[in-house]
This record gives sequence, C-alpha cells and structure tokens, in this order.
Amino acid sequence: MPTRTVIKQARNNRGFTIVEVLVAIVIMAIGVLGLAGTAASVSRLIGGGAQQTIAANVAISRFEQMRSTTCASVTSGTATTRGMTEHWHVKSIAASVDSVTDSVTYTAAGGRKPSPLVFTSYVKC
Repeated sequence: MPTRTVIKQARNNRGFTIVEVLVAIVIMAIGVLGLAGTAASVSRLIGGGAQQTIAANVAISRFEQMRSTTCASVTSGTATTRGMTEHWHVKSIAASVDSVTDSVTYTAAGGRKPSPLVFTSYVKC
C-alpha cells in the first residue's frame, strides 16, 4: 500500500476577519453621528449670529438717527424694525451729552425664547 504524503500548504492570511470589519463599521458610525450632532449645533449658532448682527445694525441705525436730529427731539421710545423690537431710553448725563440705551429683542432660531441685546451710546447735543 502506497503511503500518501500530505503536504500542508501555507494558508493565505491576508485580509480582515468579519469581527474586525464590524468593529471598524461601529467606530465609523459613532464618528459620523458625532459629526452630525456638531453640524446641527454649528448651524444653530450661525443662525443666532446672524440675528445678533441684525440687532446690532438696528441699534446702530437708531443711534445714528438720534445723532442727526436736534437735542429736543432725542426722546425715549419703542419701535419694531426688521422684525426686531427695540426700546430705547435717553438719559441726560451732562449739559450737552445724552446717554442712549437701546434694548433690541429678537426671536432666537427655532422659535426659542426672545433674546434681548442691550447697546449703549452717547449723543452729543
């Protein structure tokens, strides 16, 4: 009876196991979910920054309007401009200088609670 010689061939161990692939997929999924959450926060902050810029421009316009009028016409008041409500208060601090405080209220992105921003400037009479 002839003897058979079994030659063991070296296995090709290249590639990844299914466990390694699943672990990599889970890690990638966690990373992508983290990026999605961060993108939503950044988008909300950018929208809030745009609203704050408009509020600052509304206050600057009010201050410039008061500077261009006579001292007798510089009075406290309320107005709605560009969808923002502003309340300004004029206080005389010296013989020819008035302090103007302008509180601009806007609705934050997503309909959250209105946020007031307070700006102060001085008007020389």
